[in-house]
Amino acid sequence: MLNKARHKFATAAVTGIAVLSLALTGCQSAVQQEDSAATETATPVEGGTLAIAQSGDLQPANLLAGRAGNAAWASNVYETLTKYDADMQPQPLLATEWTVADDSMSIDITLRDDVTFHSGRTMTADDVKFSIEAAADPQNNSQVGFIARTFESIDVTSPTTLTINFSAPTPTVFDLFEYAYIVDPETFAGVADGSQLIGTGPFTFESWSPGSEAKLARYDDYWGEKPHLDGIEVAIISDSTAMLNAVRSDRTDIAMAMNPIDVQSLASNSAYNIVDTVSSAYPFGVNTTQAPFDKKEARQAVQYAIDRERIASQVFGDAARPVDLFWEPSAPGYPEDLAEWYSYDPEKAKQLLEEAGAVGASVEVTVIGLPSNTSLAEIVRNNLEEVGLKPTITVQDPTTWDQNQVAGELGQSFLPLHGTNGLGPATLLNVLPSLREGNPSKFWPEEYVELRDALTTATDDDYEDALHALSEYILEEAFTSVVVMVVGQMVESVDVHDASYTARGYLYAGTAFIDE
Repeated sequence: MLNKARHKFATAAVTGIAVLSLALTGCQSAVQQEDSAATETATPVEGGTLAIAQSGDLQPANLLAGRAGNAAWASNVYETLTKYDADMQPQPLLATEWTVADDSMSIDITLRDDVTFHSGRTMTADDVKFSIEAAADPQNNSQVGFIARTFESIDVTSPTTLTINFSAPTPTVFDLFEYAYIVDPETFAGVADGSQLIGTGPFTFESWSPGSEAKLARYDDYWGEKPHLDGIEVAIISDSTAMLNAVRSDRTDIAMAMNPIDVQSLASNSAYNIVDTVSSAYPFGVNTTQAPFDKKEARQAVQYAIDRERIASQVFGDAARPVDLFWEPSAPGYPEDLAEWYSYDPEKAKQLLEEAGAVGASVEVTVIGLPSNTSLAEIVRNNLEEVGLKPTITVQDPTTWDQNQVAGELGQSFLPLHGTNGLGPATLLNVLPSLREGNPSKFWPEEYVELRDALTTATDDDYEDALHALSEYILEEAFTSVVVMVVGQMVESVDVHDASYTARGYLYAGTAFIDE
């Protein structure tokens, strides 16, 4: 039934709607890692606490958005309707089955009948409807909320069934299902401040000391396979040296969002496993309404000024690819000829700055306060100085950064971090803050909108041309361009077994255990 449902959407795509496979194609290493858990041969050990270290604090206010601060805990406390497998095909989780109408204008969903929230209340279709509507609410910052906002209606037909009616065939609905956590309406008001984080997952959220640590405990009434672990402890270690020391001293079992160079230093150590997860894009963007970047020549100049190869090797090591595009190379129609449009060319950068009358201009570069981003920013600062600009760096803590990014207010120029999360170009256009409407570059001309629409409505026959045209336009206009694409890597102790990662790179420890 499941493949049949997907085929119906694919058929709809061929008749003029965005192709399903294109919306769901991207980095697959995270879910491939999840599937590979089944190959573990160690005998499960009951009990113990999984110690996790991550560089950024938890961000419960952005639970419905894809934020790195939630990667260690959110998918252990909350669950989704479906989850992608290694082939990016949706598999049942809280939903047991689904059927797409013959005209692809609706989908009927059947839910499990044995799921309870951590409060003890049984999950129903009303809770699913509430959760999808919460994702659709712009105030909740869901990166795939735009999909839910296109729905005509959500009809609850029984405690375990509901129908979503589309305004047009919506092949990207499974991207929404992958991201939209099912939340408890009775306690949802307490999510933002972290006081009531009530899900249906294998672990309950016990406590959070902002900037310090969080603790989860096994949920004994979990509907699925009972967790082996007693609990999970997440330590917030923002200093990269302290993070590395925590790993080397065996004070943490899994290190998330480590400095990539530190990850590489551990790669040859037999005490650790390096696990690839999802890719992240590190772009450099500018505000096109502020001088000197109101002139295209100045925008192009700073892109030519950036030494992507140096950034890749010095900041990220083997995990990085110096490219200009936001799309995964595995995406159908990937425009390989455009991937290195902005090769390092400081002389050309100087020439373009002369043409723009921007030599000697002051440039404030705003950067999120994460180790890799600040290291990248230092190289960019040097690059801009070398071509005759006067750059300064402003570092914002992740929470402040998120608020400003959502508002589209990051200043004159900025160095964001975007997870591609297994999504294809047609979805990423509305997911990535640098590309979507309200972007901090203030860039939304009619031609850009038309090229975006051409891609999202493209058929198989014209999709590759549409993606190439849009990609070339983005590069030519230079309001934003990727500096490097980096594969996310987690460091795990060899004592950790059966930990896995979702398509968005979030840890799932429901089947994990630790050697005695």
